Amino acid sequence: MIPGIGGRLVSHAYLEQLVLPALTPGAAEAFEKQAAKWWRLVSRSIGPSASARQVFDVATAPLLEALGYGVPGVRPSGDLLIGLSRSSGNRAALTITLPWAAAVDGAWSEAVRSGGIADVEWALIFSGRALQIVDCSRPWARHALQVDVAALLAHSQGAHLLWMLAGAHATLDAGGPHSLRARVEASSLHAARVCHSLGDGVLASLPGLTAALTPGTAGVERGGQPYAQALTVVYRVLFLLFAEARGLVPVWHPVYREAYTIDALCKRSAAGGAPRGLWAGLQAIARMAHAGCKAGDLDVTAFNGRLFSPRHAPLVERRRVPESVVQGLVLAMATTASPSGRRRIAYHDLGVEQLGAVYERVLEHEPVAAGAGVVLRRTSTERKATGSFYTPRSITEFLVRRTLSPLVAGRTSDQILELRVLDPAMGSGAFLVAACQFLADQCEQALIEEGRWSPGDVRPSDRGALKRQVAERCLYGVDLNPTAVQLARLSMWLTTLAADRPLTFLDHHLAAGNSLLGASITDLPPPPAPARRVRTTTSLPLFDDQLAEIVAHRVMPARLQLALTPSDSLEAVKGKERTLAALSAADGPMAGWWLAADLWCATRLWPGAPLAAGLVSEWMAAATGSPTTLPAAQLRESMRAARAVAQGHGAFHWELAFPEVFFDGNGRLKPDGGFDAVLGNPPWDMVRADTGSSADRAEAKASTTAALRFYRASRAYSLQGNGHANRYQLFLERTLWLTKPAGRVGLILPSGIATDRGSAGLRKHLLDRTAIDT
Repeated sequence: MIPGIGGRLVSHAYLEQLVLPALTPGAAEAFEKQAAKWWRLVSRSIGPSASARQVFDVATAPLLEALGYGVPGVRPSGDLLIGLSRSSGNRAALTITLPWAAAVDGAWSEAVRSGGIADVEWALIFSGRALQIVDCSRPWARHALQVDVAALLAHSQGAHLLWMLAGAHATLDAGGPHSLRARVEASSLHAARVCHSLGDGVLASLPGLTAALTPGTAGVERGGQPYAQALTVVYRVLFLLFAEARGLVPVWHPVYREAYTIDALCKRSAAGGAPRGLWAGLQAIARMAHAGCKAGDLDVTAFNGRLFSPRHAPLVERRRVPESVVQGLVLAMATTASPSGRRRIAYHDLGVEQLGAVYERVLEHEPVAAGAGVVLRRTSTERKATGSFYTPRSITEFLVRRTLSPLVAGRTSDQILELRVLDPAMGSGAFLVAACQFLADQCEQALIEEGRWSPGDVRPSDRGALKRQVAERCLYGVDLNPTAVQLARLSMWLTTLAADRPLTFLDHHLAAGNSLLGASITDLPPPPAPARRVRTTTSLPLFDDQLAEIVAHRVMPARLQLALTPSDSLEAVKGKERTLAALSAADGPMAGWWLAADLWCATRLWPGAPLAAGLVSEWMAAATGSPTTLPAAQLRESMRAARAVAQGHGAFHWELAFPEVFFDGNGRLKPDGGFDAVLGNPPWDMVRADTGSSADRAEAKASTTAALRFYRASRAYSLQGNGHANRYQLFLERTLWLTKPAGRVGLILPSGIATDRGSAGLRKHLLDRTAIDT
């Protein structure tokens, strides 16, 4: 890593691998001498109490001259000084000077606003110690280059790099090969190649890993345990590579660095020959990450969580994977091919955006048995069927800001943490990550305004703790694809990762299920009245006072404890796991409701002829603990089959899954229940089974027909037209039900919402019953 360089405008990997080696010695010799002399003068002349005017006179103006700009005339704007600096041509760059050591991030809004008015491409924000270069032409992307001047100038080539990136020749030459815009585009292409290489590596590694975990050829198919656990191994390696690159595991300790890092495995794998002990080493690293370790001065935080849990990946614990497979896996995920040999991937530059792209590549393939081995077969059916599509970060961040900004305006920090935000088709978690970062930033500003935090004393650990609070209290997500749920957890873990804390507990808010198929409490029929009074040992409190009693005293306190208790220790996380397990157990307080809701859905999803009303009545009686007339064995078998139908479709019952969102403290459904905001990018495809191969169509036909029958019979989709159902229409109507009356909806939808005949009912409802923010 190059010290002193940050931000998302250009990547470290691009600078280190392609730019630094190409720098011509002596090309910026004059600036290097000026920069060293300039920084010595600045360091001696001004300090923490310097105003923006002092910073401008002593630091900004001389630096601009050295970089080839003209010294601008400036005007005050609050405690800022703003000007336009030109070179010999007509183009200009906006300059903003702040008081010494002020946070340059805080001037981003002013930079893009003033830059837009002045029609400039770049803005340079300077605070004496820090420089930020903002891309004013693409404000939606929020891309900037951040420079810690002292740290960068201490690098042997730092001054040359500063001149190359921030000089007037770079920012004011719009289309030249050495312009900053050209560098940004080259960095993006380099990142795309690295991301593609990473995706290739994951796809190349999965067949051998799946085959090694597969007893015979059983379970090879998508969703089978060997394939799912092979993906878990891949996610573990990804997570650890991110953690090591960010210094969130004790890589400083020689024992840990040499024995318990993916980096150590990578070095052994790249050394040539046939390395031994790679699989045992990978297993040991996973156990260390799960359980932690404290020995002498080595203190490894126990991440815990299902990612490293042996219970969630038993095949990984029991089976032996060939060393050649592990070697290929590590090299494919830690390095990329280059003309000079394999080169390390800079995981410090990667984020949820790249995870989403890799996830999309994985969804386009499915494992199939091939003789004694496994191969991946290209298919788009899975991604299309589950509606799993990746959304670029610039779009997610823009949509999150537009959706959530009115909800946080004027709120206290405590009120912001009470907001509940949902993505009902979360995919790899891109929108939830953006929402986490946005809400944490807004909460930090509110804490400063309330006087509870001091601007100069906010530490990275404070911001990390705030993100963890937001993730556990505010954010919810659902996806039909279990792989997506696992990757969304991974994305959120990386966003909230702390070196001295276990992984954030997310299982109570991120769930697998079909957002479009499920029952509401008001859908369920009341228990049938018995012909005679019968004393029963169980009862299902579906309505009125009994329902309120159970929700208020057994469910809500446990759910709130899951959200409000910080995941700051291994004991706290394990306690949350036990609490959630008790809530969802077969004999838990929610079990009868889930059974009744599944049975209600099954009656509408049942394949073949409609079910007899008498049988359905018997099911509901059994679920409610009321007397039944059918033999117990026959009834249990039919109910088991019915529940399998509902679960096969991923039926998801929102009020039961997230009761704190829909019930009040007294255990009654709130008239204004729902999420404060629902956002995301739902799938846009027709619900039909006439695409793909003949085998794909045959497999999907029965499921699709049943789902369409459910949609058309359900009161939840009364605004749908008579034509082919499109998933975006179904998601929009479901979203309107999930959002509280004063809430906001931010969805990426096709233009068909304004033009399609099938969207007429939705359009009328939106125009008549909602306020559209344009």
